[in-house]
Amino acid sequence: MIRAIADTGNVSAAAGQLGVTQSALSHRIREAERLLNTTLFYRKHKRLVTTSAGKRLLHTARVVLGEMQRAEHDIDKLSVGIEHVVRIGNEAYGGYHWMPGFLAAFRAEHPAIGIEIIPDVSMTPFVALRDGTIDLSIVSGPVNRPGVRVVPLFTDELVAVMAEGHPLAGQPWLSAEAIAGEAYITYHTTPAGGREYEQLFTRHQVLPTRVLRAGVTEAVVAFVRAGQGITIMPRWTLGPYLRQGGLVTAGVTDEGLDIDWQVVLRKDEPEDSPAAVLAAALSRAELSRR
Repeated sequence: MIRAIADTGNVSAAAGQLGVTQSALSHRIREAERLLNTTLFYRKHKRLVTTSAGKRLLHTARVVLGEMQRAEHDIDKLSVGIEHVVRIGNEAYGGYHWMPGFLAAFRAEHPAIGIEIIPDVSMTPFVALRDGTIDLSIVSGPVNRPGVRVVPLFTDELVAVMAEGHPLAGQPWLSAEAIAGEAYITYHTTPAGGREYEQLFTRHQVLPTRVLRAGVTEAVVAFVRAGQGITIMPRWTLGPYLRQGGLVTAGVTDEGLDIDWQVVLRKDEPEDSPAAVLAAALSRAELSRR
């Protein structure tokens, strides 16, 4: 009820959404406010708006309802022979090109373990792991977080990416100064540890003068392919986009830049749990070749 009214701002619309009459819903609001001894909504510009108490209750409602939906989803899977569901996250740098083939092979070997991909935790995989939204995640760069276990996958290379017609195309490697002198396309403007800002820009004491935040890999690649700037990306993530054409790569400095991929899961995860079984399968899968 709280969620429906907050989303619609209207008792009539909320009642229709919930499948009850408007008078019945109005009665429920009054009863809830009586039990809690506080006002949950006030009217502003013909809309019902949550009070501070209503906002607190709304937050809890969204958490509870979200968990109920996940529980129903899991139980539905259990009813068709799947005994466990493992939720897997992926960070912004990570790609999905390897998942279909890997998951098909994993399901053939472990038919009782269902996999659910949670797509909206790319910027906060460790928070999602801690609060139980996911059971494991693919991440890159150093992991210095308490309460997590790390399963190494492979070492990758960070490469500079640009359009085929870019003035810097064709060079075997680019300096930090050359990259910083171009419009830089990135996921977000908060530097992540162990990646290009730490390994390249901070180390060489330069920063890009023009930065475009694109949010997701597809958008970053689209802007780069259109000649709008340059980016730095793991070669593994970039692979499918290179095969589509229109892009070229160069090394980052004459020494190159490496980055490690790993699986992270909760430290107290039992060794024989479905999440640990999936993590072990990922470590054996030679994902760098996919």
